Amino acid sequence: MMMLSVQGVVAQQPARHAAKGVAHVGAVPMAAFGRPKNQFVQNVVRCKAAEVESTPVTNSPNPSYEGVADTYAVVDIGGHQLIVEEGRWYSVNRLEAEPGSKIQLGRVLALKSAGEFKVGKPYLEGITVEAEIMEEMKGPKVTVYKMKPKKHYRRTNGHRQPLTKFLVTKIGQ
Repeated sequence: MMMLSVQGVVAQQPARHAAKGVAHVGAVPMAAFGRPKNQFVQNVVRCKAAEVESTPVTNSPNPSYEGVADTYAVVDIGGHQLIVEEGRWYSVNRLEAEPGSKIQLGRVLALKSAGEFKVGKPYLEGITVEAEIMEEMKGPKVTVYKMKPKKHYRRTNGHRQPLTKFLVTKIGQ
């Protein structure tokens, strides 16, 4: 038998498992409890979770969502409906605008402001969301593989979706 020790838990495992490289970490032989040795009982190892301070990350690849926002809007842009907040950036399918230019999103479906939630039918009149185009980029690569069995037909193609990244600067009238 081979002895293993992980975080103070000692476990024995049969030689047949040790030869194969299989480890029963945290397992205790049942013989310690008056049962046959070939049966194992898993011990639950409890550890304290590390305390992590939540600090806002400004250059992360995805927008962060911490807590409930005071003001947000639901807009229809690039074929998608997004919940947008001031000061956050979002990525959508390519928009026909140059980086650095300002745009107004007029198709606002809903707005929450000052504790009041308004829903349009289908859009809210007089409400716009102003944004600044940050950059144009490409999404992750998707591999498209086509084949027809027994016909010797194999095709591999790749695709990266063109995207536009924009920063919401103002929500309101």
